[in-house]
This record gives sequence, structure tokens and C-alpha cells, in this order.
Amino acid sequence: MNPLRRHALVWLSRSPQPDVTGDDSAVGQWKADGNPFVVCRRRGEGEHLSLGFCLATPGQRPRRIAARSRPEAILRVARPPLLEEVDALQPATFARLSDAAAKAGLDIRVFGSWMWRTLTGGSYVNASSDLDVLIDVADAAGADRAASFLQREEAGCPFILDGELSLPGLGEVHWREYLNGEPSILVKSLNAARMIRREELWK
Repeated sequence: MNPLRRHALVWLSRSPQPDVTGDDSAVGQWKADGNPFVVCRRRGEGEHLSLGFCLATPGQRPRRIAARSRPEAILRVARPPLLEEVDALQPATFARLSDAAAKAGLDIRVFGSWMWRTLTGGSYVNASSDLDVLIDVADAAGADRAASFLQREEAGCPFILDGELSLPGLGEVHWREYLNGEPSILVKSLNAARMIRREELWK
């Protein structure tokens, strides 16, 4: 798979351009601190990559900041951290979920607030925050298995399991939407968000 897809983490050689002028200092400081930016669905036209990060401010909700960069500024690309790498507030629950995923043969990655907490140590989550997960699936059987796993395991978690299944060469679908069996499903990719007939997902 192309590493430049939604949720990929990138480190840059120079600060990206913020979408909002007043965010210049926050974007520059984030880059100076050595933090990665996350690749988002493209906003607008042109060759720029759409990026973002979440800024934690004590006593306030984390704030999402949008930016853009030329692809040639990328120094390194990485996937979001694996579940077992996440800095958990509920270690027993996370350990149980990691063990269940390993037994099911699933590599679960984490994005969103739990990812930012793990990468930066910032105050992004509390004990009741949702856990945003990302699972790569190769075919319909794999997607069925992953979605069923998340539904089953969520029943024993003290938080909501949110997140997506990543389909090869196509994009990401929300695991609940995939599981509900509707004939069409929303697929988000690096360049677009579109409704696709379910039978076309694996062509």
C-alpha cells in the first residue's frame, strides 16, 4: 500500500503552511518539538498534502489544527502506533484487548486522542475517552472478521471502540457502517469521500 494514505504520520523538513493564519506559531512549535503531522483527506486543489495535529491545552478540549505541505518536505512516514504501544489509562483493559487481537490475528493501530497522548505525553484523553482504531484488511473475509471482533470486544470495554477498516488501494470505512450491511458504504481516501456499492469494495 502507498504509505501516504489517511492516518499516516509524517515528519517534515520544514514547517507546513497552516490553513488558518493565526495558527502559525502553534504549527511552528509543533514542528520544532519534533512531533509528526497526520495525513488527512485532501482539502482543496493542488499538489499539497493536507495535514493536521491536535493541540492539548490544560483545562480545555484539545484543538485540531490544519496545515498543508508539499510532498517533497516529507522526511519520514510511519503508520499510527500499534495498540500495545499506546500509553493506556486503563492498562488491564488495553492488555486484554491486545491479547484478544493477537489471538484473532489482527494488528490494531490507534489514531486520534490516544495516539497523540502516546506520541507527545499531552493531556488528550480521560478514562472515558473513545478509542479510535484502524485495522488493515485484505479482503471481505478479513473485513468481516475485524468488524465482528470490534463489535464483540467493545461489549467488555469501558469505552467506545470507534474507528475504521482500511481497504487496500481504496480507503477507509467505518467499522460499524461496514457491519450494518447497507448496500452502499462511505469510503474515505486521501483524495475523496464517496459512497460505493458494497460489491465494488473488493473488485
